[in-house]
Amino acid sequence: MNKSIFIEEVTVIDPQDKLPVEVSMFKHENGGIFGVDSSYISQVLTDDTTPFVNDPLEPNALVLLKDV
Repeated sequence: MNKSIFIEEVTVIDPQDKLPVEVSMFKHENGGIFGVDSSYISQVLTDDTTPFVNDPLEPNALVLLKDV
């Protein structure tokens, strides 16, 4: 499993709905940066689990979201 470190949360405008969306930005261990909808993270993040998502920078892999 790859790792990433939380950078900051930014607000972007959803191009379809034209509404603001909070996006959590992460630095991937391979050097890339990616964002995940913060509301999605709150759905997968619980006190007793390690938050991870499908890795957007490496097919067929998972990435750990650290310092969320």
